[in-house]
Amino acid sequence: MSALGDEILKRGFEGFQSKALERHVQELADREEIKELTARYAHRISRGQSVADMFTDDAAFIIRVPGKPVQEVRGREQIDKFYGAIVSDPKPTLPTIHNHVIAISADEATELCWLEVRTMDGNVLSSAGSGCYEDRLRRENGRWKFVVREITMTGQM
Repeated sequence: MSALGDEILKRGFEGFQSKALERHVQELADREEIKELTARYAHRISRGQSVADMFTDDAAFIIRVPGKPVQEVRGREQIDKFYGAIVSDPKPTLPTIHNHVIAISADEATELCWLEVRTMDGNVLSSAGSGCYEDRLRRENGRWKFVVREITMTGQM
């Protein structure tokens, strides 16, 4: 886990301390929208659909796999091309994202969540893996989007 993940976990849950009811409701809505963003991301990947519009124009996607060089994709156009190659594979990728830890500050947020991913070859499981996403998000035009989505794979793939 990187420094961002450590930072997120050290903060503790500050969620609703000393906040008015209106702020509580807004934070609950923000948390749900961020969780929904990650859920829709997983559903789109499994259906071979683009996820580029879930990222800001200046976004980065960073992949860390033990024993391999870090891979970094920058900008929505490059992210779209990168994911296009993933979802065009005839073996569907089936991600499950869970265990969200979210910190929100106005129009910016950080999120730590876990990934379990399976790849199918017909009806047979061909590979499985796990990892941890460390995300930075920003609200743009009233919607949450990924600014940095960094995955560190921790299990086999």
